[in-house]
Amino acid sequence: MKDKLHIYTIFSVIIIVIVIAVLIGGILTPKSFGDYGHYRWKSIAEIASKEVINQNVEVCQECHNNLYLIHKKDAHYGVPCVDCHGPADMHVKYYKSDSTSKAITQDQATLKKEYNLEGCLYCHRKLKARPADFPPIDVKEHYTFLNVIDSTTKCTECHSPHEPIFLLTEVNHSRLHPIISQCGDCHTEKVDNDYSKVPNHPKIFECQDCHNEIYADFESKPHHNHIECTSCHLFHKQNETSGRMYKNGNAKFCLLCHETKSFKNPDYPPKIFWPEHIGNLKYLANINQKICLNCHVDKIHKMKLDLKAAPHTVNWIKEHGKLGLNASGSDFNPTCNQCHETNYCTNCHQVKIPHPNDWMETHHSTVEKKGKKVCQNCHKPAFCADCH
Repeated sequence: MKDKLHIYTIFSVIIIVIVIAVLIGGILTPKSFGDYGHYRWKSIAEIASKEVINQNVEVCQECHNNLYLIHKKDAHYGVPCVDCHGPADMHVKYYKSDSTSKAITQDQATLKKEYNLEGCLYCHRKLKARPADFPPIDVKEHYTFLNVIDSTTKCTECHSPHEPIFLLTEVNHSRLHPIISQCGDCHTEKVDNDYSKVPNHPKIFECQDCHNEIYADFESKPHHNHIECTSCHLFHKQNETSGRMYKNGNAKFCLLCHETKSFKNPDYPPKIFWPEHIGNLKYLANINQKICLNCHVDKIHKMKLDLKAAPHTVNWIKEHGKLGLNASGSDFNPTCNQCHETNYCTNCHQVKIPHPNDWMETHHSTVEKKGKKVCQNCHKPAFCADCH
């Protein structure tokens, strides 16, 4: 018996430890733990009862509906406001003036609005682990491509965080397109050789495979030497077989490259001053629509021009005479000439506008044959009575 005493001692200690552990476990295990799984059931209600810190997009919409609408339609539609502006609990309380807002100062309620380069690169920095369609940005490459001469330039000088690529329609209404495989999906460095020359290389469908006529026309245009199709027709992958193809024509999108700014190289690519380039804004509506395409479609590629947007205001027919002629009333306004040829007016007026110098002697008498309505397009009936 004496030789077995140590065995009893060891087993006694083990049993005592187990009993103590069970007792302590029973005391420390929270109530409701294990009722519906390996977690504390009541914790859900406790977490739900906590005060909300990060406000969702719908809360922001209540006061900032204009920003909500452009944010909803553009490429950042899935990025919540708090990702850039931070938690807005004190901001909401302060401006809603509820019972808890008295202790909040205006400084505490002010959300951050400054967007620095690193803030954007947190999501968009070019990394090997990120897909090529994110889009990833190498700052040096990006600024070289856009001829930006100031390396300290902020992203927000060209891109609005709320609508970074200025889509005209909601991103979710953009057409679904079969998956596009790009070299950058696998290669971390620029690929110069044609994939078809590489043995056993996977098939890559290119734009010209389906859009041969448009691609061939694009090859003859100035843009072909500097950009690819996906530079304008941005593609965003949604799943393994398809994605959204952004077919954009917004003037703001064109201005990302072509607007004159102090931090850009003034010589290349061609730059314009905006909106001075398009003349008198009083007679133009929707200046951010497809008005660049109205004049410059021949610099891009074939497209259906009947889909272009009319840039003029709704009362244009009634008001356009005030702008159509210059101050002397005899010459075609050079502002109109930016888009229209001088004989453009004849299509509607059926007579030459403005009237030539020999109008009274040579042409005036022939207008009667076309009917009085031709005159009344511009002149009131009393205008004739002044002479006749």
